[in-house]
Amino acid sequence: MSFKSLIQDLRGVRISSTSNSQSTKALLIDQISQPIDGDVKKLLYKYAMENDFIQKFKNVVIGEKSNFTEKKSVTHFKYKERIEESFIADQTEIIALADKIKKNYKRVFIFSIGGSNLGPALMNDIFKKDDFNINFITGSDPDEYSNIKIQDSDALVISSKSFGTLETLSSYKELCGNDFFEQTYAVTADKIKAQDFGVHEKNIISFDSSTGGRFSIWSPINLALILLEGDQGYKDFLRGGKDMDAACLNNPENNPAFQLSAQDIIYNNILDVETTLVVNYDYKLRNFISFAQQVEMESNGKSIDSNNERVDYQTGSIVWGGYGPESQHSFFQHVFQGTKQSNKYFICSKSNKLNYKQMIAQIESLVHGNEDENDVHKKTNISGVTKIELKDLSPYSIGQLLSLWENKTIFNSIFWDTNAFDQWGVELGKINTQKQL
Repeated sequence: MSFKSLIQDLRGVRISSTSNSQSTKALLIDQISQPIDGDVKKLLYKYAMENDFIQKFKNVVIGEKSNFTEKKSVTHFKYKERIEESFIADQTEIIALADKIKKNYKRVFIFSIGGSNLGPALMNDIFKKDDFNINFITGSDPDEYSNIKIQDSDALVISSKSFGTLETLSSYKELCGNDFFEQTYAVTADKIKAQDFGVHEKNIISFDSSTGGRFSIWSPINLALILLEGDQGYKDFLRGGKDMDAACLNNPENNPAFQLSAQDIIYNNILDVETTLVVNYDYKLRNFISFAQQVEMESNGKSIDSNNERVDYQTGSIVWGGYGPESQHSFFQHVFQGTKQSNKYFICSKSNKLNYKQMIAQIESLVHGNEDENDVHKKTNISGVTKIELKDLSPYSIGQLLSLWENKTIFNSIFWDTNAFDQWGVELGKINTQKQL
């Protein structure tokens, strides 16, 4: 059966709302009043079984060449597994660098953008310490760093997989020139380019070239977490991710990533809902939306399938959202009374704080509405919401959350038969920028 046939079959089924709950060591995942009832699930499970979904996902995890346009394996899982010697060696070197920086420098400036920035910057939001200063510079506009003066007591880190990222390298040169290479370190998949740029060989930490930028948070790119939480914190983060990966190898009915992927498919391809709303209620997770947006939209913003043919169905959703307590005073009017529906995810760690109670109240309001209200101007929309509740904001729990999001994104691409691991679409803009220079 083709995906197009699955869509036709699902459109012939009467879809009703139901609730579903799964839990892991760190997450409670509640799909509340979502359009994924038993009849829908039967069709999705049957399709997944007939098309070997779990085996296809396992093939990605174990390193088969799943990035079929670049003929590469996908290797970020290997950093979580910590079995192969070369990947452990990369991690050992970055842990040693973190220890060196902590002992010898007062401030750290990390020059990075995209996948080399969004995950590490999120780690800094979550685990930031008052007595240790990590600064991120994304580049392009000098106004970002015009007030910074580099000192001999600063550690400078260039994080770039290709070591050809224009914004990253130009901002370093404008701010540092050629005067600070003794205290400059590189985290990259291309050691030669880093040396040609001027970084001393002894200051270069490598990671595997088949680890995609948006999935590189598991690699030495995640220096920020090691600086803030140490060797053990990094290993707990990896362990959380690995445990989630193991859960995502289960059969569909017991597979948290598949369950969320099924939800995404129903909204995107059956209900014709074009957007996914992600709202985080922890202040420390306020920028999770940027991480989730890149993972999903760079992975699944595709229109060509594995047979090199243009698809005739919708693929990746438009992902948007924000920090819950602020969003309630911003776009929630649209959510509650607007004409456009969205696929909703609300995320928060469990606590007795106001932010958690706000999330629960908003979910209740969306799911149950106000049917007894007689004033038409006050009537609200009713919709399903998926709540992801974290046990805490520890490295282990964050590892589980990030792996869950990455893995549901991969399952979506399996449904759509597209490549989640390349990003050819962004190249044209880079080429034309070079022309401007």
